Amino acid sequence: MENELLSKKIRDLAESNGIDILGFTDASEFKGYAVKDSLRQSPELSLPEAEIIIVAGIYIGGVTLPSWTNQMFGRTSRLYLSEFFLDIVKPMEPIADLLKNEGYKAIISNSETNEGSVLPLKLAAIRAGLGWQGKNSLLISKKYGTFLALGGIITNAELEYTTREEQNLCGKCNKCQKACPLNALDQSHVLNINKCLSFHLQNENLPQNAKVIMGNRVGDCEICQDICPWNKKHLDNPIETKLTLQFRSEIDKWEKFFYLPNLVKLTEKEYQDKLGILGTGISYEIFHRNVLLALEGIQ
Repeated sequence: MENELLSKKIRDLAESNGIDILGFTDASEFKGYAVKDSLRQSPELSLPEAEIIIVAGIYIGGVTLPSWTNQMFGRTSRLYLSEFFLDIVKPMEPIADLLKNEGYKAIISNSETNEGSVLPLKLAAIRAGLGWQGKNSLLISKKYGTFLALGGIITNAELEYTTREEQNLCGKCNKCQKACPLNALDQSHVLNINKCLSFHLQNENLPQNAKVIMGNRVGDCEICQDICPWNKKHLDNPIETKLTLQFRSEIDKWEKFFYLPNLVKLTEKEYQDKLGILGTGISYEIFHRNVLLALEGIQ
C-alpha cells in the first residue's frame, strides 16, 4: 500500500513538472549493451542496491519553427530547442527529492556530470513499455512518435513496475532508411554515427558529402524523423502539452534569432547567452562554421 501511494505521488509530481509519460521498470543489467566498460551496462554499477528505474518522457513535437522550410533561416531540431538535448534533468529533481525524503536513494541520469549518463535511456524506456526501437534507431511511441526527450532515475525503492514491452510496429516500413542522405541507417535499428549528419554538424570534421546536403541545418538533423509515418500527425498538428504551449509563445523571438544574415554576426558571448541554456555541448566555433556554410549555400 505504501509503495502504491509513493508511485502515485511520483506520477502526480511528474505531471506537475511537465513530464508527459512515465514508466517503471526493473533495474537489472542491460545485457549486450554495446559500450563496454560503461556505467550504463548495469544500474547496479551506480547504485549497488538498485531496484527500479523510473523513465520519463517529455513530448517535444511542438518545439518547431515554421521558418525551417525557408533557406534564409537556420534549422536545428525539436530536441535541440527543447533544452533536453542530452537528458531530462531538472523535471526529475523533485522526484529524486521525494524519494530521498522518503528514505530511499535516487540517482538522476545526467550526461553533464563527470560520471555522465548512467542509463541507456532508450533501452530503459523500451523495457518500461514506453515504446519500441524504430529502424531509425530511435524510440517510437504510439502516442508521441519519436518526439520524446528522455530522462531516468535509478532508485532502491521497491515500486511496482512494467514487465510487458511494446510490440515493434515498424513492420516492413523502411522510409527512414531510404530517406537518410548519408546512408547512416544502412542496418535496421542501428545508427552508424560516423555517417550521421547530426553527428557531423556537431563535430569538427565536416566531410564534403555532408556539406553538400546540409542545406540550412546549423545544429541537427531530423530527416529520418520527418519521414516516419508515426510522426505525421505531429508534423501536421502537434499535441498541445505544457512545453508545446510554452514554446509557441516564443516562436517569433526564435524566428528572428535564426535569420541567417543576423545569425552569422553572433559573437561567442551572444551565442553562450542565448543558446547556452539549451545544453547542446556544441561549441561556438562549430556552430558558426555551420552558419557560414548555410549562408554560402543560398548565395
